[in-house]
Amino acid sequence: MQFYAMYNAQVSYDNLNPEEQGKPVIYAKDANGNPYSPSWYTLNFKVMYPFHQNLTISAGMENLTDQRYRPYSSGLVASGRSLILSLRANF
Repeated sequence: MQFYAMYNAQVSYDNLNPEEQGKPVIYAKDANGNPYSPSWYTLNFKVMYPFHQNLTISAGMENLTDQRYRPYSSGLVASGRSLILSLRANF
């Protein structure tokens, strides 16, 4: 079993790379209307169970609290939970 968190601290307008300051479309706006990157976190859980020496099932849920987040400078906003299921067989 694995339980982990991912966290990104807020990056204010003054701390953004000057190149990133020129990309207001991909950032939230602060009280002054300047782009900034808000803080975010996700809580995640994964588990793996061996049914047989040749068969393992894995499952996980990412972003348990359904946070809206955007990794710094990615331009991609992610929200919602992710469910991951896998079955591994060795021959």
